[in-house]
Amino acid sequence: MRSKSTLAEQIEGLLPDSIEALDEEHKQVLADALRQARRRQAAALEAAAEDSLSHIPFFLRGAVRKAAGL
Repeated sequence: MRSKSTLAEQIEGLLPDSIEALDEEHKQVLADALRQARRRQAAALEAAAEDSLSHIPFFLRGAVRKAAGL
């Protein structure tokens, strides 16, 4: 799957006029920042999900992972 490289591709919609008025370099800086923020968010969510499993008895973790789609 190809990574969404432009801000418009990541937003999947129309950009506000104030953002659209920026030059391409600044839009790319915003796109890069958004991509990095989403990666950090995904990593934090994954870590939180794994941490929550520490409260589940070990022998049930596999079933809980499967049921939760982890």
